[in-house]
Amino acid sequence: MDIPTIGGARGIFEFFVPGTFLLLNLGVTAYLFPYTDSETKRIIAAGASSPALVLVVVVSFGYLIGVVLRLFQTDLPDRLSAAWLRRFAHNARQEKGKFKLWVTEPFPYIDWIEQICKLYLPPEALDFYDKTWGRKRSGEQNKSLFTIVKVVVSSNDEKAAGEMYAAEALSRYISGMFYALSFACLVVLVTVVVCALVSHQVLTGLLVILFAYFFVIAEILAHYRFIRIKEVEIVFAASFKNRSLFEEAKMTDKKES
Repeated sequence: MDIPTIGGARGIFEFFVPGTFLLLNLGVTAYLFPYTDSETKRIIAAGASSPALVLVVVVSFGYLIGVVLRLFQTDLPDRLSAAWLRRFAHNARQEKGKFKLWVTEPFPYIDWIEQICKLYLPPEALDFYDKTWGRKRSGEQNKSLFTIVKVVVSSNDEKAAGEMYAAEALSRYISGMFYALSFACLVVLVTVVVCALVSHQVLTGLLVILFAYFFVIAEILAHYRFIRIKEVEIVFAASFKNRSLFEEAKMTDKKES
């Protein structure tokens, strides 16, 4: 996992935005929570009215929360997305009733890439797959190979590196927003329920926001696996385009041996 430096280009998209989003939700619900004392509410209101203080807090804690959210693995929303598609996607089953590989195989979908090579790509792609991506133990997923392939290609092809990073950044951003939305739903729901029970207030605005969050989470689950599959396909295409790099590595190993 890459932890970008403050001020660097990496991380602004997939770290800072989800963290800031969750931070804002925490601030609003803390202010509206009925058990929050008046002095704390005054401090929150005073801080929100100061642009300089808001900037410092958002930059500091927004980034920090974003990094914490990144510690949660992207595999969980990927598995939930696959389960969602198995339940609701009409094209997730084969003719005999079994589920298709793209809704059952875990990341990085190496066996699914093999199917793509066999069905849709020229023979050269399958030959390259067998010599590189396909060299794994039966029943295992090779995340290490996926990482090594990205590093090798990125070190030699700047354009391909940009395309791979863009796809990876989108996956990380969606994953971060999934966790941010999930935690935001939790704190908003608790605030709405407690306000209804203690203050007998129906926070209509928060209810609308809550339903909107649930809708966005559902949309993420319905599409996240496709985003990750596209990320892997881009990495495979980049490695196939630069297949000479892997052939050179094999030639070097033969000479050394």
